Amino acid sequence: MASGNATERLVDAAALERFVAEVFERAGAPRDEAERVADALVSADARGMTSHGVMRVPMYMKKVRAGGFKVGTKGKILRETASIILLDGEDGLGQVITWRAMEEAIRKARDAGAGIVGVLRSNHFGEGAYYALHAIKNDMIGLLTTNGSSNTPAHGGRTMVAGNLPLTVGVPTDKELPILLDMAMCASSKGKIAYAAKKGERIPPGWAVDSNGQPTDDPQKVLDGGWILPIGGYKGWGLILILDILSGVLTGARLGLEITDLFTGEPSSPQGLGHFVMAINVEAFMPVAEFKRRMDARIRSIKQSELLPGVTEILMPGERELKLERERRKNGIPLSVNVLDQIAVVAKELGVAAKLP
Repeated sequence: MASGNATERLVDAAALERFVAEVFERAGAPRDEAERVADALVSADARGMTSHGVMRVPMYMKKVRAGGFKVGTKGKILRETASIILLDGEDGLGQVITWRAMEEAIRKARDAGAGIVGVLRSNHFGEGAYYALHAIKNDMIGLLTTNGSSNTPAHGGRTMVAGNLPLTVGVPTDKELPILLDMAMCASSKGKIAYAAKKGERIPPGWAVDSNGQPTDDPQKVLDGGWILPIGGYKGWGLILILDILSGVLTGARLGLEITDLFTGEPSSPQGLGHFVMAINVEAFMPVAEFKRRMDARIRSIKQSELLPGVTEILMPGERELKLERERRKNGIPLSVNVLDQIAVVAKELGVAAKLP
């Protein structure tokens, strides 16, 4: 079914999820792992995070078929205390490993009040909100981050030393939509830049620079040796460094140039990423119902703020995406025709009998 844009098509979310799961299963993933990855990717598209959605399927399949992403493993525990676990991802699918990490963090938080899981030897886990929402559904505050391949220089430098790292925080509420902050420390993600390049679109001024460090609105110039700028200049770079320490240095994962780039690295080489996953048990501080009432009251007080001219509503972090997900799961997800064609090619190579929905 066509959308209003000739370069896009509306796709039913549930049907798309079943199709993507079959693709991963055909590639050798156990059914539960295939469904986990499919659910994570389609959920990202439903929330408007197309850079972390099904456009990743061809790249993931390339890694799976070459052995860089290993199927059939959920990781193993290397160290464990009352509140902390160090999890070896064994080079498994990032979504599968990170889901287990959040599950373990929630388990620890139920007993200790807070649970932290450090992960090493993992791979790209997609959209962080997917795991924070799992904590929210368990009446916990969820927090996670990951390190990544080097595509960002230190403030004042031009040598790539760290990734454009994300911070995700989810907070449960009662009647109001949950708070869901999911942001990279740079103006955009590399996935969004790549998606804009695929569609032949320009990117907003101030997002990135070319290989000479000059401002550009051409996403292809960013991909060809340029980089995305940190938010807030040196402050954004400082946040990247802290997240890199928590997810990479602390966990024993690969660092900087040791990490295999998802886009340009050898497909048979695991990325070796590190993740930092945390769950905070609200019940350890106060009854969950009381906390949720307080959260609702806080949100409503903020939304009652006097508005600037031209502004119709104050939105909470994640509100736009959660509302979009409701609409898209009902009416369909708009996806680039190019992305759909690429997925169809991969599916055909794997002998998937079903057609794209």
